Amino acid sequence: MRLNKNKTTFGRHETFPLRFGWLTKGFEAIKAEPDCFRRPEQAMVTLGVGRNMVNAIEYWLQAVGVVTIEDGMARPTELGEALLGEQGDRYLEDEATLWIIHWLLAANAEGATGIYWFFNRYALPRFYHQEVLRALGEFVEHEIKPGRSESTLKSEVSTLLRLYAPEAGRSDEHLDSPLASLRVIEPDSGGGYRSPRVMRPFLPPVALHFALAQRFEAAPEAAALPVRSLFYSDADWAAPGAVFRLSEEGLMAALGKVMDHYPGAYELRDTAGLHQLYRGQRTPDPLTVLRRHYQRGAAKAAFWLGLQMPENPYMWFAAAWAIV
Repeated sequence: MRLNKNKTTFGRHETFPLRFGWLTKGFEAIKAEPDCFRRPEQAMVTLGVGRNMVNAIEYWLQAVGVVTIEDGMARPTELGEALLGEQGDRYLEDEATLWIIHWLLAANAEGATGIYWFFNRYALPRFYHQEVLRALGEFVEHEIKPGRSESTLKSEVSTLLRLYAPEAGRSDEHLDSPLASLRVIEPDSGGGYRSPRVMRPFLPPVALHFALAQRFEAAPEAAALPVRSLFYSDADWAAPGAVFRLSEEGLMAALGKVMDHYPGAYELRDTAGLHQLYRGQRTPDPLTVLRRHYQRGAAKAAFWLGLQMPENPYMWFAAAWAIV
């Protein structure tokens, strides 16, 4: 979540952007066969993809943080179970899940450095491919040791743009990228792209809630965070406002929704002229945020099912109680 210039990752995705089904397939595969990625030939059969895609799936699982792999043995993380386990959103049907995955990638300064850099450090609202490549090259040259080859950085920028922005003439491939639907990067006229900070009224409050909970968890000694640090990357921390591409007005509106949806979790105050977000008496940890969200979603589904099955009043009452 905070950039460590001695621990960075570029190009491990084999130029393949994350695709629909990859996280679920890979997550379930390693639960059944923890040594799945130790045996590439078997992994190709299990996952139904080629060798390079096996490597890409292995990378994306780790970059999102749902799996850890040591000595070829993989295991699901607590985050992975909460996000993709039986009580989570296995098939990415909840739009909030995509925003949370986006945050997990863009906040992963060590495992997804190119994505972290773009959303936290690159500020141009309109740009061309070559401009991003040049800016990333300057960042690496001046701040990252050891440096990276030009071909690696080209691969990084190309994969980043294909991950988030459909490209004319290649729509069949980009329809497979779940993060393209977020529209945080979009194609612009003349072959360029745009990624402006806007209001984003449809950003699910739980996505920002989760990001804030992670940010507070990463700095347990901090009773409050300056709102400015949530808008701009401060001291190399990932900034939710930057990652979600929120304008200042959009960030304040989104914070208001979070406090309305989750009373007691946070409090906005002006302290010595500084606008700050304080931990509340009921600030949960990030995993609790996820678990409660998906439990509530399951309860709502059961509630509506109960309405369609009036002959089963116990289901109706149990679901209604869970929602409350």
